[in-house]
Amino acid sequence: MNFTQELALNLQSDYPIVFVVTFEEQTVMHEIEEACAQAGLHAQFPRKPGTLVDLDQQLRALESGKVVVLNDVHLKLSEPDVVRLLSDLDVGLSGAVVVVTPSPKIPRELERISSVVEYPLPDISRLTEVLRTTCVETGVILVDDDAAAMVRVAQGLTQGEAKRAFKKALLGWPEEAALARAAVEKEKRKALVRSNVLEHVEVTEDFSNVGGMNMLKSWLRSRKQAFSEEARRFGLPVPKGLLLMGIQGCGKSLAAKAVAGFWGLPLVRLDISAVFGQASPEESLRVALRTAEAMAPVILWIDEIEKGFDNQFKGAQARLLGGLITWLQEKQKEVFVVATANKVDALPPELPRKGRFDEIFFVDLPDIQERKDILTLHLQKRGLNPDAFNLDDLARKTEKLTGSELEQLVIGAMYLAFERGEQPSADDLRKVFNSTVSLYDTFESEIKKMREWARKRARMASSDRSKLDYFK
Repeated sequence: MNFTQELALNLQSDYPIVFVVTFEEQTVMHEIEEACAQAGLHAQFPRKPGTLVDLDQQLRALESGKVVVLNDVHLKLSEPDVVRLLSDLDVGLSGAVVVVTPSPKIPRELERISSVVEYPLPDISRLTEVLRTTCVETGVILVDDDAAAMVRVAQGLTQGEAKRAFKKALLGWPEEAALARAAVEKEKRKALVRSNVLEHVEVTEDFSNVGGMNMLKSWLRSRKQAFSEEARRFGLPVPKGLLLMGIQGCGKSLAAKAVAGFWGLPLVRLDISAVFGQASPEESLRVALRTAEAMAPVILWIDEIEKGFDNQFKGAQARLLGGLITWLQEKQKEVFVVATANKVDALPPELPRKGRFDEIFFVDLPDIQERKDILTLHLQKRGLNPDAFNLDDLARKTEKLTGSELEQLVIGAMYLAFERGEQPSADDLRKVFNSTVSLYDTFESEIKKMREWARKRARMASSDRSKLDYFK
């Protein structure tokens, strides 16, 4: 059921008030008129643009068979007189009221006589039409592949935002489609930043930049085509996501970014702790998840998810957790969630349950071969030849180091060599290693506790289980 049909059905069901939730006030007006017509009603717009009319005057336009369309009422819903006027719609006044609002927060007095209909963000077909009309306005002709790429980049924007982004891009660089796409992506990044909780992340990583995690890579490789039409025809459900838990600095965040690069999908980061800093955390989360769905297929990365919740959650935390869990369980859109967590005991037990995620992986300290791979990657990334550093010996000695600590060995060695005006050597790596205090040495008991938790509850991201077996 599309928006117009749902709104028409609510009006036919004799709800005296219908809240239409959208940031696209002007765009939605035509569809409200269409929905009223489908319901056999006539839409009234008592306030003309550029004028101010008191609410009671606007409600005087109510007659049998008519619908009064109001905006800005949400700004006055804390005023008793406004709530009283709207409550009276259920005591004999004819007609109905449609309130256009960016927020679905409704006073308790109005909940039983109201319904809420969300106006969706534009899908690919709607964005394609917006781009087509913008091309006509600007006189720019795009080939089909370039137009499709610009539309994909614009997913998650409102129609107004998309139109402005398209127009700015086409007027600025009409001769270069790649630059135009980049301009649209820049505008989209700005729009997500305004949400304060979502960030569009440029995908620069894939699993060639991630050492180890062979079991995780194999799992992802088998699902690389999971969002395709062939997968749907085969009967496979849309994948839900992954929960990556484990030791800090062992590559969970890097792996989350690499999933997007490996699958060739856009990446959006949700800052769950920032959600609590908003005036309405529940509304902020709802808008963020709705935006992610409009961008589908997309990877939604929730980094350090435990920062938003704890085992004594209550109030806003409990409501937020309930909303997130329901969405994880019920979502149908192609939004693949990659959540990371460092403290397994800080998560509420409802979150890691099966059904919220497809799989839970535990990321442990790298084994000897992974340590060698990680050192090799970071040396090669800096234009150095790994064969000159006796990595087999160093990999044996660094069993307590995380992936990020191994990277710092390479960086520290380069600083030592730079000070001498020479190229780094194996001796430089050893010197930095000998002065390193590892995370394992500092938090040994906590790490052992995490490994014990993972032994029964998660799959290993790497195939080496010797560390877990040692602590059985």
